[in-house]
Amino acid sequence: MAQLVMRWKNDGKIVEELNIPEGVEIKNWMEVESPVDKWLDIIQYGLSIKREDEEFYKKANYQYEHYKPEDCFFFTYNKEEIATITLICDLVKKEGYVHMVAAKPEARGKGIGNLMAFFAVKVFKEKGMQTAYLTTDDCRIPAIKTYLKSGFYADLSSDDFKDRWNKIFEIIEK
Repeated sequence: MAQLVMRWKNDGKIVEELNIPEGVEIKNWMEVESPVDKWLDIIQYGLSIKREDEEFYKKANYQYEHYKPEDCFFFTYNKEEIATITLICDLVKKEGYVHMVAAKPEARGKGIGNLMAFFAVKVFKEKGMQTAYLTTDDCRIPAIKTYLKSGFYADLSSDDFKDRWNKIFEIIEK
């Protein structure tokens, strides 16, 4: 079954300051020692079935024409990298893509998921993106709620998507 799609459209509003929880920092790929290893350590929680190798990193990211390592960000808690998000921007089409979002179990309950979603919107606005999208699975209800709060909306472009989104919204509204 194809992943669901969520979309975002730039509202033209000024980028708001992020509410960064105490002990949390956002670091760019270039600011992290051994970033591939740190990235692989994190993505094994939800995006792969085991701790992968550098080849997995390359296949997962370099398939995207506009990917650059500096598009990848780490979220640290007490100086430890515990979450990651990759934000790929097509500067010609002015379209962003939220890619490879993952967090270690110890990231839960620290507000990092919300921070990552709002951070994505901030980066897209700062880079002049007019639209963005992400893909997700039907079962990722907490992530979907977070994306909805940050301004993403359900893509209802197919009957299959409409049916699946309706089921998700029924769950969310309970």
